[in-house]
Amino acid sequence: MAIDYGEKERAFIGGLRENTGRDLAEWMAAISAADLPHRNDIIDWLRQQGFMFSKASWLERIHHNGGRPIYADSGKGRPRASVRRREGRTSGPPAPTEPPPVAEPRAIPAGGLNELLAKAKAYRPLAQYLIAQIRSVRPAARLSPSTTFITFADPKEFARLGIGAKELRLHLALGSHAVGDVVKKGVPGGGLGKDEALSHMIVLTDARQIDRRLLELVALAATNVNG
Repeated sequence: MAIDYGEKERAFIGGLRENTGRDLAEWMAAISAADLPHRNDIIDWLRQQGFMFSKASWLERIHHNGGRPIYADSGKGRPRASVRRREGRTSGPPAPTEPPPVAEPRAIPAGGLNELLAKAKAYRPLAQYLIAQIRSVRPAARLSPSTTFITFADPKEFARLGIGAKELRLHLALGSHAVGDVVKKGVPGGGLGKDEALSHMIVLTDARQIDRRLLELVALAATNVNG
């Protein structure tokens, strides 16, 4: 079955306000205001705002197209003719395509996870990106959403992601690991007091925080609990 890129684009654009706090026009204005010299710079900047690469690239292409959707009024799954000419194509969908969905175990109803992620509002793309990165470190990890957080277990819980509209809180089982400005001691009230397994916390508001060091801490937490 052919992929309907037009439908995917409409869904992407239609969900921008709910998922990021800005609609398409506001993102176009924000990109223009950033006044970045190259297309790759725009993509990098959008990734810093919490977008996955493919969606950042898609949004940049819409901006490069004068703020007009790539597939609008173009027929099923085909970009506008003007876009095809500008990109040196005569047919076929452009790259990049829609990213694969964040892996979710069969045991978790998608609606429960989606409802929880919706509470992150503008930080939803950041939460989705973090989930994907944690799963890349621990592919067998099982996700279990509650009303305010997601637990990660393999088979025992080693991490918990607290979802909020103002920030995300990643709680990890780091034992005697040092604390500092970034890696803080777990706080009471989140099930994360100093005497509990999930001993440390990292507050996340920017995709740039999800770097190699953070993923090393995730791997360490998983190993501390599960070996």
